[in-house]
Parts: sequence; structure tokens; C-alpha cells
Amino acid sequence: MTESPVTERKRFIPLGRKFNAAILGVTTLALVLSLALSVFPMFHFYRQDAQDKAQALAGLMAASSAAALDFEDPEAAAENLGMLRRVPSVTGAAVFTAEGRLFAAYRQAPAFFAVQEPQALMELNALTVAQPMTTGARPGVLILRISLDGQWEALAGKLAGALVLLLVVFAVAVSVTRFYRRRLTDPLLRIQEVVEDIARNKNYAQRVAYASNDEIGMLVAEFNTMLDKIEQHDQWLNRQQEYLEGLVEQRTSQLLSNQEELERKNRQLQIEIRERERSEMIRSEVERINRHDLKSTLNLVIGYPELLLREGGLTGEQEDHIRRIRSAGYRMLDMIRNHLDMFKMEKGIYSLRKGPVDLVEILCSLEEEFTPLLRGQGVTLSILLDGKEIEGSETFVVSGESALLRAMLRNLMQNAIEASDRGGAVRISLERGALRRVSIHNGRAVPAEIRRRIFEKYVTHGKEGGTGLGTYFAALVAQTHGAHIVCKTDERSGTTMTVSFRDDGQPVSGPEA
Repeated sequence: MTESPVTERKRFIPLGRKFNAAILGVTTLALVLSLALSVFPMFHFYRQDAQDKAQALAGLMAASSAAALDFEDPEAAAENLGMLRRVPSVTGAAVFTAEGRLFAAYRQAPAFFAVQEPQALMELNALTVAQPMTTGARPGVLILRISLDGQWEALAGKLAGALVLLLVVFAVAVSVTRFYRRRLTDPLLRIQEVVEDIARNKNYAQRVAYASNDEIGMLVAEFNTMLDKIEQHDQWLNRQQEYLEGLVEQRTSQLLSNQEELERKNRQLQIEIRERERSEMIRSEVERINRHDLKSTLNLVIGYPELLLREGGLTGEQEDHIRRIRSAGYRMLDMIRNHLDMFKMEKGIYSLRKGPVDLVEILCSLEEEFTPLLRGQGVTLSILLDGKEIEGSETFVVSGESALLRAMLRNLMQNAIEASDRGGAVRISLERGALRRVSIHNGRAVPAEIRRRIFEKYVTHGKEGGTGLGTYFAALVAQTHGAHIVCKTDERSGTTMTVSFRDDGQPVSGPEA
């Protein structure tokens, strides 16, 4: 019984197809397996790295927020947490007291849970880190929540790289396959010559005289029956061409629509940028109003002591107490003024309002302000101008902003007085020359543990209630004025803080310890 050509075609599998399928299939399978084996370690290392960084960040934020928790200052803690906006993956953070009360938060506050040691909770798309706050006087817990959406971006990058590799390997495999297929298709060259002749002369009466029971024989038989279908096939090609042209037109329309959508989004982005700028202006105005309200209230704290001192009738002890209240009010007023200024100086965006400033006048005013502290410490204070004791009528003028220079000198004088032994002396020397120098000397040496870091932020040692901001703020003010501040200290001669100003306003150099 003879089988039909249709049945024979169903059984027939070309050798070239088998060859291609074997090489390309094995190559693709190897690449897919390699990709699968590399994705899982990538996920593990990404999440482990995110956990390590989150725990380090939580430890840093807990240490920097401990002082705010000790002083019951949620605004300072919230401002400190606000620095997390520089880390886009942070979705929320909060400082809790040991009892679970929310003390300060950034964005959406995570849920509280008590921990005795650092702990990390890993989810599919998020990581929660709890850091106990034990460095301050009051215990607390800082909880940080990190988004792990970046792992999907890493996965996408991995897949994109794998796709590129797959295409490259696929292209190499195709090239190798073509090479070996050419060695198998030499017998087909005769058929090719006949086909070219038919295409050139349009003589569809030709036939290929070749008989075989392999792929070539099957090809000849199919070729002879194919000539009758050329016209039908040509019509099909025309229909396909029309379809492709319509598809191209559709894609072009989609591209134009996408371009219009992109332009619309760009316009929306410009609107949002303007709205954000407006919001920043409103925030600055609210901060200005808040500072104004605080200063208005402090005027009462400062004004009433002045009134009581002018009216008299007070004992010496009562006058000392009232002067202390007045000094505290002035210090609070300077803190309000300098809070935002310090942030701007750190960012290098502070606009210095320079003018002539008489440092003798400032130092005499500060001497009167520190009189209660000097008496309480049993410390004497002397102010020298070019080696001679001042009388109060002298002048020592530098170019700068009076409020900042007063705050800088107050911090340095207070540090020197508080660091002096009972019965000790603090000496302030003003020297004229190419550089105008202000030197503040006391007999105690800076502790060796912090000497190299004396001008760094939050550096303090053995001082009850110390914030570690005094010398840091002084260095910021000096740098903003283009001045040079240096600390020289040893056990034999004590400590001398020297600030050097140039008359031409050019920078001298940075702080040195």
C-alpha cells in the first residue's frame, strides 16, 4: 500500500531543523539555568547588604537622637530624623520612649516593638530595623523602615544583562549552525541554480530532475508542486503587506500619542516644581513666624530681669539669680537665632551680613554676662589688647556679622571658664597685625581622647549637659568669615583657642586641632 505525500510530510523532520534545535536548545537551556542559579544569590546578597546598611544607619540616627530624647526635645529629634530624606529608600522612622510612646517621627511612623538589642525584621518588599537607644540618660528605641523595591530593579538589570548575553550567544550559535549547514547543503546548489533561472526567465515549465529519498528529494517534489501556488502566494503576500502597512500606521499613531502624553507629564512636572517652590517659601515663612513668636516671649524673660535690676532693692544673692535668668534668656535668644544659621553654614548657603564689629565691646559685654559663672567657678578673667589690660574705651574692629561673632566668642569663653580649675584664670588676648588675632587661654588641657576631634560635631567629654556643639559652631562661624581657628593644648601650658582674621577678607585656612 502506497502512503500519500501528506503522510510522508508529517513523518519528515528536516536534518537542518534538528541541527538547529539541538544547538540552540542546549545553549538556551544552559543560559536559563545559569540565570536561575545567579538570581537567588543576588537576592540574598542584596537583602543582606540592605540589612547591614540599615542597621548602621539606625545606629547612627539613634546616637544622634539620644540628646534630644534626654532633653525632651521632639522638634530636635524630628529634625534629626528629617536628615533621612537623603536616603530615598527610607519610608519611615520614629523615636519611641522605653514605654512605647511616640517621641518623634519621619514620614509614616513604623509600629513600636520593644527590643533589648539591635533587631531586623525582613519582609518581601520592606525591612524594619529596631535600634535601642542606650547612650543617653533616657532609654528609647529608634525604629527604621526601609523599602526593598530596589531588589526588583536589580533583578530587572540582571534579566536585561542575561537577555543581552542570550542574544549574543544565540547569534554565535546561529553562526556556528550556518557554518555546518553549508557543509551539508552543497547538493542543493543545483536546485538553487534552477530556481534562479526560473526567477530570471519566468519559465515555470522547468523541473528539477533529481530523485532521492532524503530531504533533497522531498524538496524537489515540493518545488514542482509549488509552482502552481505562486500566484496564490503572491496574493497572500499583498494582503500581508497591507496588514503590515496598517500595523506601521497604528504604531506611528501610538508613538505620537505617547509623545503627547510625555509632553503633558512634563508640563505637570513643571507645575509640581512651582508648587514645591511655593511650599518651601511657605515653610520658610512659618519658621520665621515661629522664631518671631519665641523671641517675643523671650523678650519678657529678658526684660523683667532688666526692670528688677533697675528698680533695685534686691540683695546681692537675688541680683545674682536675676542676672543668671537674664543671661539664660540671652543665650536662649542666641540659640533661636543661630539654629537655622548653623544649618545654612553647614550647607555653605549662609549669606553673611558683614560690617565693622568691635570685639572689645562684645568681650566687655560677655564679661558682665559671665560674672555669675566666674564667681561660681572662682575664676578670674582678664582681657588684653596688644599685651595691655583694656579699660573699656579701646576698639578692636574686624569685618563680620556681630551676632555670629558674639555667639562664637561666648561659646569659647564659656568653655574656657567651665574648664578652668577653681582659683584659675582665663586670659583673652587681642593682637593687631597683618592678622588680627583673638586668643582665649585657660590652664587646663583638653582631654587627650578628643583633642584631634575638638572641632567636630557632638564631640564632648566629661561635661555634664554638654552637647558637643560649642567649638563646632565656633569653627563654622570662623570658616564662614574666612577666618582661621586653631586649638593648642598640652598638660603643661593649658589650652589656647586662637581665631585669626584677615583685614582683606580673604580666607586664612580651615580649623586645626
